[in-house]
Order: sequence, then C-alpha cells, then structure tokens
Amino acid sequence: MKNKNFWITLSLLNLCLVALLGLTLRTKFVFPLPFLDYKNFLSAHSHFAFSGWITMILSVLFIEQLLTTEQKKKKVYQWILWGFEINSLGMLISFPFHGYAFFSIIFSTLFIFFTYGFGWVFIIDVFKTNKDKIVKLLSVTALTFLIVSSVGPFTLAYFMATRSGDSFLYRDAVYTFMHFQYNGFFTLSVFALFFDTLFQNGNELLKRRIWQFALFLCISVIPSLFLSLLWHSNNIYVHTLAIAGCLLILVTLFFFSTFAFKKEMYSGYGSRLAHIILVLSMISFGVKMVLQIGTIIPSLGQAVFGFRPIIIGFLHLVFLGFVTFYVMAYLMRAGAFDIKKKISGTAIIYFSIAIIINETILLTDGVGLLFNSTSRIFPWLLWGAAILLFSGAVLLFIARLAARRLK
Repeated sequence: MKNKNFWITLSLLNLCLVALLGLTLRTKFVFPLPFLDYKNFLSAHSHFAFSGWITMILSVLFIEQLLTTEQKKKKVYQWILWGFEINSLGMLISFPFHGYAFFSIIFSTLFIFFTYGFGWVFIIDVFKTNKDKIVKLLSVTALTFLIVSSVGPFTLAYFMATRSGDSFLYRDAVYTFMHFQYNGFFTLSVFALFFDTLFQNGNELLKRRIWQFALFLCISVIPSLFLSLLWHSNNIYVHTLAIAGCLLILVTLFFFSTFAFKKEMYSGYGSRLAHIILVLSMISFGVKMVLQIGTIIPSLGQAVFGFRPIIIGFLHLVFLGFVTFYVMAYLMRAGAFDIKKKISGTAIIYFSIAIIINETILLTDGVGLLFNSTSRIFPWLLWGAAILLFSGAVLLFIARLAARRLK
C-alpha cells in the first residue's frame, strides 16, 4: 500500500495521544483540576481511541494484508485514511472544550460516513481477491458490524436533539454501539488478519475447526448483544435472545479451544517476543468471552453494568489486551519494529507490562466493589498505571521512528 509506513507511524502517534488523554482523565481523579471538564475529556478519549487508533490501524492492516497489489494502489483508500485522520483530530480538538456540540458532532458524523465509504469499497475489493473464505467471512462481517454500530451514535443524536428518551434507553444506545464495535468489528478484524497470516504460512491442518469457529463467532454477535441489555430488562424475548447468544459464545469457545493451544497457530510471528504477545492477545479474547457469558447471571450482570471499574476493565481488556496486543505482534512480524534493537524490545515489553498492571488494578477494584469493598488507593494506582501506559506508548513511537531511520 502506498505510504504504508507513514500510516503505521501515524497510528502509533495517535496511540500516544489516546494514552495522554487517558492519563489526563486519571489525573482528574486524584487532583482537582477545576479547569478540566471530565465528561468532555472522556468523550474525546473514547472517540479518538476508536477512530484515531483502532479503526485507523485495523483499516491500514486490512488494506495492506487482504487486498491485491493493484487494489492497494487505489487513491480512494488514501482519501479514506486521510478522512479518518482529519475527523479524528477534529474530535480530539473539539470534544475537550465543547463536549457534544456543533463541531464535535460534525466531525464524528463525517467519520461515520467515511467508515461507510471504506466498508463499501473494501468489501467490493476483497470479494475479488483469492483470499480464503474464512478471511472473507470475517473481514466482511467485521466491516458490516462497524457500519451497524453507527445505529448507537445516531440514536443518541436523536435523543439529544429531541431531548427525549430515559437513561435506560440512552445507555442501551451506548451499549449497542460498544457491542458492535468491540465484539463485532474489533474482534472479527483481528481474527481475519490472524487467520490470513496463518494460511499464508501454509498451515491449513486446522482449517475445518477454524471455519466452524469463525462461523459461530460471526453468528453469535447479534444475539449476544442482548446480554448487554439484561441489566434492566425483564422482557422474555430479550432473555431468550440473550440465552441464545450465551450458548453460541459457548460453542464458539469450544471450537476456539480446539486450535488455540496448538503451537503451529503462532509459528508465523517470528520472534519469541511476538509469540508471547500474540498468546497474551488470545488469552485476553478467551477471558472476554467468558466474561460475556457471566453476564447471563442476573446479579452478576447488574453488577457488571452498574460498576464503572468493571465496565472500564472489560473495555480495556478488549481494547488493549486483545486488539492492541495483536497489533503489536502483527507489527513485529511485519518488521515495523526492529526487534534486534534494544529500544524496540524494551518498548514492547514495557508497554505490555503496563497493560497487564492496568488490567490487574481494574480487576482488583472491580472485584472489591462486587463485595462492597474498595480503597482510596485505587485512583492513585490507576493514575500510576496511566503514567506507565503513556510512557510506554511514547517508547513504542520512538522505537518505530528508530526502525524507520534504519530503513
């Protein structure tokens, strides 16, 4: 792809900005900072994390990995990526100062329209490639759910414009968006890239099991949405669909277990460090799926969706533990980092440890809240973890620049 190295480097710079916003939010918890509007910065953090980091990097990897040489050269992809970046920066600048207002809504709406464009062009192109049917299924379904997820923001915009809707409907719209992003677009995209790499290396011994896993993973996304709605609903139809989603996740996990522990699944990622990071990504996926199943239990589901640290812990588990770990492993395999250089290995290990520390603190705090026990030390611990994440992201960016100079 034209300017592939530029887009990878820019995406890592965006990750630094995401981490900086996260550090700012954690700082607000331990210091007054009256000039800083927490809600507005939270909106900036979440929107830019989705747009400037995850959507950007996954789109770059989709173009680079799944399309033909001629398709990669299409100018439309460069225009779409610039559309992603410009509108992401627009949200980054406008949300902290104005929250949901004219400019932030314009930028976020334009970003959604660019995802529509990317989904349309990419899906047409990927069907013309000779990629395996598993890869096509996962990538096309991933982008379909990316588009479907926009139902959430547009529903929120309607509520805000008409000043209608109660808090339950508002949160349901948020959870719908998050579900189709995290459990749809993010998850399916990672496995599309993961399996394509596997098949490129000629490993097709487990293809039948992988096909069954991919099929059930895609099918499970829609009914499992209703697991996110059980926290306030007594509707029999919602419960039935949630149970169906839970059963499909169980089947998906079964097929995942049939190949996830095979060494050959990870053999194409070169260095031992990339191998370890990839395994951590797959472990995070397994934990994510188990946590989803757990929400079928009423008391646990209400607690999960009622306690902020648990929600944040789950979101970071997917965002950092699953997706970002996979991207790091992918970039190491692709040569985006010079693993032979000390700065690259140090940066990747440092950032990985920061992710694990962050998740451990969030998990500990969340479990404590479930048992009506917490401590004032947790905001300080989370602040420390945020410092580690930001400094780790900066180190990754420096390591990337060092690798680029060598080329």
